[in-house]
Amino acid sequence: MASLKAALPLFLFTERLVVVLFDYTEAHYDCLLAAMNSPTAHANMGDYGIRTPAQFDALNAASRLSPAVCGRTPDTDVYYLIRIGDQTGPMIGAVSLMQRASGTPPDLGWCILEPFMGQGYAAEAGKELLRMAREEIGVREVISWPGAANSRSIRVAQKIGFEEGGSIQTKDAGQSVVYILPGMKFDPDMDLSLWGLQDA
Repeated sequence: MASLKAALPLFLFTERLVVVLFDYTEAHYDCLLAAMNSPTAHANMGDYGIRTPAQFDALNAASRLSPAVCGRTPDTDVYYLIRIGDQTGPMIGAVSLMQRASGTPPDLGWCILEPFMGQGYAAEAGKELLRMAREEIGVREVISWPGAANSRSIRVAQKIGFEEGGSIQTKDAGQSVVYILPGMKFDPDMDLSLWGLQDA
């Protein structure tokens, strides 16, 4: 089976951004951990206790795309850092495609450093990552799980092209609204336990 890592482009480009494949360097970890652990992130999406590169790697290892979804050996994470302007511009956050459980479609996520929130960067990068995943990797179904009370992330999901699919009961977050792509069938029984960690 072909390698997922070999299929992922190193860079994605949008009008204002260069979206760079995560490279496991200290600078990339620092940006991601800062975005995940900002006061705004904790208030809106919760504190998942991810503070170190090792914890971040464990989360990703438990949430890689399955071969059934991507048609390839899941030998890497689909995580991209967002830079403004060009490949040397400031890193402002990240977008990702992760699969929380083997029977659940992968979900598109994003986290942005606080000074850069509210400027459309998450939607711009997320839309390009979704395009790449569907056109270049062949991922058919993608969901988003912004949280029922996270109005900013709900707006991002809608700008990317997601629409409200319905509500499900999750093991770790109670009642939650799932956003799906147009034409997808909503499954109220999908398992959205925390980021695939129940399969670790």
